[in-house]
Amino acid sequence: MTQLEHLQKVILSIAKDVDELCRKNDIEYYLLGGSAIGAIRHKGFIPWDDDYDIIMDHANYEKFIRVCKEQLDKDKYYLQEGLKDWPLYFSKVRLKGTILDEVEGYVKNDDMQGIYIDIFKMDNVSSNPLIARWQYVCGKYYMCYHLLERTYSSASLKKRFLLSLAAPCKIPCVRNFFRRQVEKYNGRETEYYGFFYGRTRFRSAVIKKAIFGKAVRVPFEDAEFPIAEHYHEYLTQVFGDYMQLPPEEQRVGLHMLSVDFGKY
Repeated sequence: MTQLEHLQKVILSIAKDVDELCRKNDIEYYLLGGSAIGAIRHKGFIPWDDDYDIIMDHANYEKFIRVCKEQLDKDKYYLQEGLKDWPLYFSKVRLKGTILDEVEGYVKNDDMQGIYIDIFKMDNVSSNPLIARWQYVCGKYYMCYHLLERTYSSASLKKRFLLSLAAPCKIPCVRNFFRRQVEKYNGRETEYYGFFYGRTRFRSAVIKKAIFGKAVRVPFEDAEFPIAEHYHEYLTQVFGDYMQLPPEEQRVGLHMLSVDFGKY
């Protein structure tokens, strides 16, 4: 077994436990991004992938955080809550007794480097295209501020300039204004979801709720996990021809530098 295969095996065990917790508490979620591609194209991990991502709407995300604080096995896992335990707007469930040193990693101390899965959230988006675009811009601006907070750096002059523009968000009232713009439609009936905190362009960040629909479970390694009901439409909108393998030089993991599996 290679180191990457070992990592995928451990991540899969975390995913199974999180899935069980979600099913027990009626929390709906979907595989996201490369994890969704892996489920459909490979019936498991993309062979070179070194992470696992899920996503849920705002209400389910808030419920998930509450449930983790009450029911997550504290002897085995810990929740790294977004905006509280680290300065980005998504959360991680990490495995105690392990260490994953990753590219652009952020930890407050050595006890918060466990192997993990990512939990992202979607916000409701206005059906008005101009307002939807404004929410997208606000989300990206808000994300830039949090990248600054985690001391993110880039060789790109353009990226460094954009990050510098987010400095006013250090003022709480400015920061809260942009967050409210992103979240203002949560709890209302809208036609679209928005995912603003990843590497997304507008066309792939705003997706009709009907595409996600009621999650359907599909094979993933030796388990089954939920994915968007209309996963072909979702994956096509976000990735284009998702069944086409990327060039060989791009078939590399994006996160792992080194890993200590502890007793796992």
